Amino acid sequence: MRLASGDTELVLAPEVGGSIAAFRWRGIDVMRASGDEAVAARDPLGLACFPLVPYSNRIAHGRFVWNGREVRLPRNFGTHPHAIHGLAWQAPWAGTANDTTASLAYAHDGSVWPWAFDARQDFTVTDDGFDVALSVTNRDATDMPAGLGLHPYFPNPPATRLTAKLDGWWRTDAFVMPLGHVAEVGDDWSHRLHGRTTTDHVFTGPAGPVALDWPTHRLTFTASANAQWLVVYAPTGDSITAVEPVTHPTDALNLSGQPGVARLAPGETLTLTVAYRVSPAGTSA
Repeated sequence: MRLASGDTELVLAPEVGGSIAAFRWRGIDVMRASGDEAVAARDPLGLACFPLVPYSNRIAHGRFVWNGREVRLPRNFGTHPHAIHGLAWQAPWAGTANDTTASLAYAHDGSVWPWAFDARQDFTVTDDGFDVALSVTNRDATDMPAGLGLHPYFPNPPATRLTAKLDGWWRTDAFVMPLGHVAEVGDDWSHRLHGRTTTDHVFTGPAGPVALDWPTHRLTFTASANAQWLVVYAPTGDSITAVEPVTHPTDALNLSGQPGVARLAPGETLTLTVAYRVSPAGTSA
C-alpha cells in the first residue's frame, strides 16, 4: 500500500501489525528501510514503525488490577517476562487507500486483552511528511483502561542527534521497568544517540516538536497533548534508534495513580495524533 505526495513516499503493510514499511523523503529513508523480505517475514520489529495498542511498552509480568479485578495477560515476546507493546502489532489489520490517504482498522474480540475494542490508523501524506491519527474505541460493556503509542525506528549513524524539551525521566531496571522518576533533564535537551552506552528510558513532558538531525536532513514531529511521555531506545553501537511518542509511561497500570492511563467508557475513544515533517539539514522547519 503506497502513498505519495511531493517529496514524500509512505509504504504501509497493514497485514503486518498495521505497520509502516517505509517512509522516504527525496529518496532518503527517514525511518528504517525495510524491503520485501522483511514484509514477507511478517515481523513488525523488522519494519519502519508499528502501533502500540491498547497499551504502550511493558506491563510487569502481564499483570495489573483494574476496578478491583486482577488481569493476567500472556507473554507475547518469547521468553521476555513482561507483556509488551500491546496486542495490535502482532495481528493483521485491514486497510483502504488512495494516492495520499489511507485508513487501517483492527478489531479485537476481548479474548486476550479482556475487553473488546476497535483500533484505527488514519494516514495523510503531505509534500514534506505525513500525519497519522491512531485511535482505540472501547467496544465492551464495561470501562476499559487504554493507552497508545507509535514505535518508529530511525537510522542511527554516528552523527544522529535528538533534541527535545523535556522535564524528567524514569530510572529503570535491567528489564527496563520503572524504578523512580527523576525531575531533571534540562531545557532544550540534546543528545547524540550513537553513544558508548545504551539509552533505553521513558522521558516526561515533551513540549513542542521533537527533532532528529542527520547530515542530510532534519525530521521534526509534534504529537497531541496527551503524549506526555517519550520513549528513547538507542542500543550501543546499533544502526537504529527508536523515538516513541506515547500516552503513558512504561507499566503505568502498576504505578501509583496509573499516570496517563485513559479510562474509556463503553463506546468512548482515545486518539493520539502525530505530525512528521522533513526538511533539509540546517533548517529549523
